[in-house]
Amino acid sequence: MNKILIAIQIILIVFLAGCGDKSEYVGDLKNELPDGKGIMTYEDGSTYDGEWKEGQRYGKGTLTYEDGAKYEGEWKDGEMDGTGTFTWSNGDKYEGDWKNGKKNGQGTIFYQDGSKLEGEFRDDSPWDTTLYDK
Repeated sequence: MNKILIAIQIILIVFLAGCGDKSEYVGDLKNELPDGKGIMTYEDGSTYDGEWKEGQRYGKGTLTYEDGAKYEGEWKDGEMDGTGTFTWSNGDKYEGDWKNGKKNGQGTIFYQDGSKLEGEFRDDSPWDTTLYDK
């Protein structure tokens, strides 16, 4: 069984390389697509480690960017969706709700200087928020 999974992974990698994409995937497959748990390393150096459904990020997972920024949380249809935490490379952090890859709903941005912006976000922007000093 392991030899079959390895062969399928090699076929997937060759297929992806043939499409000009230098991504590399190691993990569960279904119908030749990532499905289950796995790790994808993208051409830009970012990596996603988590759950997949029909070739898309889906469920819980962590996307780490090459510059050190990171999102840990829930995914749906390949987008950040649900509850999650995004940490920018400078250390600022957003904890809260996401929809279609954008901050949406209740959340808090914690800044490195100790201040925080708390409240409702819509379409990736503060909507009804309060800034608290350190």
